[in-house]
Amino acid sequence: MLLFFLCVFMDIEQLFLYYYKPLCLYALHYVGDADVVEDLVQECFVKLIEKPTAVIDKAYLYATVRNACIDHIRKGNPLKTDITPTDLEGTITDEEAAERSLHEAELWTAIDALPERCRMIFLMAKRDGMTYHEIAQELGISEKTVEHQISKAIRQLRKKSADYFYLLNFV
Repeated sequence: MLLFFLCVFMDIEQLFLYYYKPLCLYALHYVGDADVVEDLVQECFVKLIEKPTAVIDKAYLYATVRNACIDHIRKGNPLKTDITPTDLEGTITDEEAAERSLHEAELWTAIDALPERCRMIFLMAKRDGMTYHEIAQELGISEKTVEHQISKAIRQLRKKSADYFYLLNFV
């Protein structure tokens, strides 16, 4: 029995490492609060450890997280009946949310792999909406350096996640 538990635990640990970020991004399409999303996804994995099931696959993980999100939303608003995932374009299907979460996770992994200063400057521009001038002033560097670092980031991201580069508009 102990050996079975260790095998299941190892599989869940690997699933956690691979799917945690995509599942959090998927849950954001439902809940919209990153802190709540992280708690919900972690709780789903804890339940899997406490009550191992025979089949744990991608579909099962996404269904578990979707149900946790719906339960969370209903606790806050029990009368809400239309619970569907959304993004910047509006309502999307559950399948679209799952697919987009994988692409978004790949893009964020590529962003996380950028050199620290390059990543920081890139996120200040793309995520925070700061101008090159504002970034240069805040960091005490020239606007040319900011421009160079952002160009460098974009080149590296295109190489690593060219298929999902269109998502940068939503970072």
